[in-house]
Amino acid sequence: MNPEFPFLTTLTTRKIFSVSELTGQVAELLEAHFGTVFVEGEITNLRIPASGHLYMSIKDSKAQIRGIMFRRQVRLLDFTPENGMTVICRGHLDFYDARGDLQMVIDAMEPSGRGAYRMALERLKKKLSEEGLFDVSRKKPLPILPRVIGVVTSPTGAAIRDILKVIRTRNEKVTILIYPARVQGGQAPEDITEGITFFNRHHLADVLIVGRGGGSAEDLDAFNTERVVRAIAASRIPVISAVGHEIDVTLSDLAADVRAPTPTAAAETVILERGQWLKRMNELQNRLIQGFQLLVEQKKSRLRGLESRLVDPRHQASLIRLKLDEYLARLTRHVSQGLQFRKLRLAENRRRLFRCSPYGLLPENRQKLRHFKKQLADSISHLLKTKRTNLTSYTSLLDSFSPRNVLKRGYSITFREATGAIVRDAGKVGIGENVRVMVAKGSLKCEVKKHAV
Repeated sequence: MNPEFPFLTTLTTRKIFSVSELTGQVAELLEAHFGTVFVEGEITNLRIPASGHLYMSIKDSKAQIRGIMFRRQVRLLDFTPENGMTVICRGHLDFYDARGDLQMVIDAMEPSGRGAYRMALERLKKKLSEEGLFDVSRKKPLPILPRVIGVVTSPTGAAIRDILKVIRTRNEKVTILIYPARVQGGQAPEDITEGITFFNRHHLADVLIVGRGGGSAEDLDAFNTERVVRAIAASRIPVISAVGHEIDVTLSDLAADVRAPTPTAAAETVILERGQWLKRMNELQNRLIQGFQLLVEQKKSRLRGLESRLVDPRHQASLIRLKLDEYLARLTRHVSQGLQFRKLRLAENRRRLFRCSPYGLLPENRQKLRHFKKQLADSISHLLKTKRTNLTSYTSLLDSFSPRNVLKRGYSITFREATGAIVRDAGKVGIGENVRVMVAKGSLKCEVKKHAV
C-alpha cells in the first residue's frame, strides 16, 4: 500500500476512463435510450449570431437545458422566437464533449398554448391590414348630435351600466337601443356580428358602441375574431370600439372608426357634456367671427384694388378717339399707296400688252409666210423632179433584170404541173410527168417522154 496515496491501491483493480471515453459513452447511452424527444418550455438566453444558427435555453420552473437549432431549420420557422415565449421543440439529445454539456439539437419548433394563439392573431392582423381594413382613410366621422345610439354588449355587464350612466347624465333625450350579446365564450363572435348587422340592416342608430368591460387576454378573444372585425369594417354606421381597459388593444379597435379605451370613454366620446358643448360652440363662434372678418378684409382689399384701376370713362373715350384717328390715318395711307402701286402696274402691263399685240406682228408674219410658201413650193418641185429621175432609172434597171426580157431572147422556164416548182434538173422529173413551159408569150403544157443527155 502506498502510504501517501492509499486509494490508488483500490483504483488499480477498477477500469479507469479518460474524459473523452467517458463523455463518448454518455453520448452513446443518451442516443440509444432517448432517440427523438419533444420538450415544452420557455425560451431564455436566446442568441442568433451571424451564422444564422439559433442558440437558447429551454426552461421550466425547476430546470433548464441548452438548445441549438441550425440555420437550415431556422429558415423553415413560420414565426420569430423570442425570450419568454413558450414553445414545443422536437429534436434529439446530444452530449457536447468539448464542454461536457448536455444539449438538445432542435429540428422543429412551434409556439405552445397562448403563444400559438398570439402567432395566429399576428397572421390575421397582417392579413386584414393588407386588405385595408385598418386604413385611416376608410374611417367614418362620428355624428355631432346623435339622436339614437346603438350598443352591442352584454345587458348584464358593468360596461352597459357605465355607458347608460354617462349618456343619461349628459343628455336624457338621446335614445339608446341595446342589442344583447354574449361578449365572452364560443358564441360571442356570432352574437356581436349579428348585433352589428341588425343595426345596419334596419338603420336603427346614428352611431354604434361595440364592447365590453375589462378582463384577461382570453376574455377579449371574441373581439379578435375575423368575423367580428369584418362586421365592424363593413358597418355603414360609424362604430366606436370600447373593449377592455386602456392597455388592451384588439383587432376590433383597429377596424373601428374610433377606439375608446373603456366603455365609459366611449359614452363620453359620443355625447359631449354641457361644458364641452359650450366650449365647442364658443370655438365655432370665434372661428366664424374670425372667418367673417377675414372675408370682409379680403373684400375691402379687392375693392381698393378695383378703385385704383377705375378710370374716368370720358378719358377712356378720348383715348379711343385718338386711336381711331390714328387707325383712320394709317388706313388712308395704306389705301393711297395701294392705289398708286396698282396704277403703276396697270401702265406697265399696258405697255407689255401693246408690244405683244397681234396687229404689230401681222406684216412681219405675212412676209415670213410668203417666204416659207415659196421655199415649200421650190422644195416640192425639186423633190418631184428628183423622184421622177430616180423612178425612170429604177424602171430601166428593173426591166433589164425582168425574166420576160430574158424569155424574149428565146429562153423558157419549166414548172412542175403538180407543185408549180421550177425545174432546174431534168433528171429529177419522172417519165410521164406533166410540166408547164413558160415562153415569152404564153406557156406550153407538156408530158415528159424521155430524158435527153
